[in-house]
Amino acid sequence: MAAAGNGSTAEEIDAGVRKKAKKISGIGADGWFTETAPMWPGQKFSLALDRASSPSSRDSSILFHEQSEFQEILVFQSAQYGKVFAIDGILQLTERDAFTFHEMMSHLPLFSHRNPERVLIVGGGDGLVLQEVLRHREVRKVTLVEIDPMVIRASKECLRLVPPELYDDPRVEIIHADAAEYVQDPEHHEKFDVILADTLDPLGPAESLFEPEFYECMHDALRAGGIVCTQGENMFIHFELIRDLVACCKDIFGHAEYAITSVPSYPCGQIGFIVARKGRDNRSCSSPIRRPTPVFQKQLKWYNPQMHQAAFVLPEYVKQELSGDATGTNANGNAITNAATGYANAGYYHDDNDGDEEGDRCILSQCVIS
Repeated sequence: MAAAGNGSTAEEIDAGVRKKAKKISGIGADGWFTETAPMWPGQKFSLALDRASSPSSRDSSILFHEQSEFQEILVFQSAQYGKVFAIDGILQLTERDAFTFHEMMSHLPLFSHRNPERVLIVGGGDGLVLQEVLRHREVRKVTLVEIDPMVIRASKECLRLVPPELYDDPRVEIIHADAAEYVQDPEHHEKFDVILADTLDPLGPAESLFEPEFYECMHDALRAGGIVCTQGENMFIHFELIRDLVACCKDIFGHAEYAITSVPSYPCGQIGFIVARKGRDNRSCSSPIRRPTPVFQKQLKWYNPQMHQAAFVLPEYVKQELSGDATGTNANGNAITNAATGYANAGYYHDDNDGDEEGDRCILSQCVIS
């Protein structure tokens, strides 16, 4: 094998990229994993490692830890939440509550589509969304675009929350590429019935997956009547982002909604989904048009038709803001505004009446909401 320019072989260089880091992001000397991120300032979430009593025993709780070309990947055994998967020190899922997110992300759009034959999964290398998609007999082809092969390797070797052979299902095609570039390719226009964007938070490389251009490309990749479902962040701490994403998707797709679920290990215990349908059919996705068979239903822990409908029932301030009706009346019939609730003063909302004739710029770059 030819040596690289510095005298090392290509294998040695590759091993250097993938070597275990000495310091593990998020894990302290006390044997606790603590997640901190700029997207949820002023708060932390911590989980104890399974064997936190001494450094030597803590090491045995680390099941996988490597630095890939793109990110730091960690799988560890926790004391109460089972196996935990983290990327760059940010918790992605736990064995204890992952189903509350992945079942809803998958089945909300899939049961809202009459015949979802072709499905695109953006990210999702852990395989949990893939597992839910493959439960649908209508699905003939699933394309999983995961930029980092190491995510799939960690899932197969150590996380093992889905059978490793799931990735070898004849209906599954795995592509290691940048999802933003993949959906831009004209070859994939009008190709998919459902797109599931199981993305990271909009930090670092994942920022491009929250830009209007990415949503426009997903729109182009959908067939008529197709549905996209994306990770929609937390309504308590990311409300401006949610509001702007929904408004942007309404403009691009014609119809968009926000749905919610509970995930105890996520910030504030809540996360949402942006669900948008392409084309003139602006029918809400809040009621399933197909239902799981009894056999299918027994395989699930969280989703059912009632939970589907309940996911779209939103708190009043969220419903009003997302519908564009930010005012109401009090018991005497007098008009009230969000300012009366204290939300506006707390900095939750943009000023839509600032005199900007071109429309208000949302926190998504290059997006103008008129």
